[in-house]
Amino acid sequence: MQLTVVLLAFAMQNATAPAVQPPPIQTTPAAGSAPTTLQAKWPRRDGEAGEDIAGVVKKGTPIYKWSEGHNFTEGPACATDGTVYFVDIPANEILRIDPMGAAIVTKKANATFGLFMTAKDGTLYGAQANPGAITRIDPKSGAIQILCDTRAVEAEETGKSLGRLNDLVVDDAGGIWFTAPVIGRKRAGMAPDAVYYVSAKGGEAIEVVRDDKVRAPNGINISADGKTLFVVPYLTLDVMAYPIEGPGKLGEGRVFYKIPPGTRETLGGDGITVDTQGNVFIAVPPRAAIFVLSPEGKPLGQIRFPERVSNCCLGGKDGKTLYVTATSGVYAIDIETARAR
Repeated sequence: MQLTVVLLAFAMQNATAPAVQPPPIQTTPAAGSAPTTLQAKWPRRDGEAGEDIAGVVKKGTPIYKWSEGHNFTEGPACATDGTVYFVDIPANEILRIDPMGAAIVTKKANATFGLFMTAKDGTLYGAQANPGAITRIDPKSGAIQILCDTRAVEAEETGKSLGRLNDLVVDDAGGIWFTAPVIGRKRAGMAPDAVYYVSAKGGEAIEVVRDDKVRAPNGINISADGKTLFVVPYLTLDVMAYPIEGPGKLGEGRVFYKIPPGTRETLGGDGITVDTQGNVFIAVPPRAAIFVLSPEGKPLGQIRFPERVSNCCLGGKDGKTLYVTATSGVYAIDIETARAR
């Protein structure tokens, strides 16, 4: 069922000035996030879906902008009450969407790139780049607690640094799978281009993927049935799929989908999310679009946005709003399917 955000609480209370009805959207701002005497500023309509994607979205469905004026937004994460969190990497901020403008959770994000909020207990996790660590973040105070900042290493390797973390996903048992890409020149002693796993109890991270064909592993998510780990490399076009055989254990990977070339940039995808039907949504920055794939990796269509996209997640009260972070703003579009986890 499509929901309409209740922003009238933010409307003018002056009886001589009629309240302005906001456009429909599927998120609920955090309670008390804006004075009741001020008129809500967001969301604003900014485009529409350009094509029908069967069972997912209809052509002409409005795209709304929820925030703008940022340096580079990433890492959207949705709470079950509809609150949406995201990061502005250059500003070193974690923020939440707010009808009066994005509200800052913390200005000391320690270069957090990715966020993930569990639907089970509402814990907000972060993939932190400097120093590299998996963290737990208090959405109210912005306090950051480090859960894992070292990796298990082979005897011939030196150092236990995780490198610069990028994105993460939490499985149904609480295990955390995350990416640590190397983008740029590789130097001796650096942490490798790899994907890791750490249990819900913390401890050292276990390396689960290190493959020269998977250059700069970036986006990461888990299939709706919990049986497959998806990894989106940033510097190659092959989206990879690995069977999950147990906690921190993967089977042999396969190419799930190859992003077609067509721009001057040799870049793959960025963030990724999955719906309850098993459809896969991949942010492809050079196309300024979210590619929608079937559970088998068949292309179903694209949702194009006004600027380069970086990541996406599903949320809202019924889980049927696709939130998309982009270069300077955060966007949302209602779809027909819901978040998988």
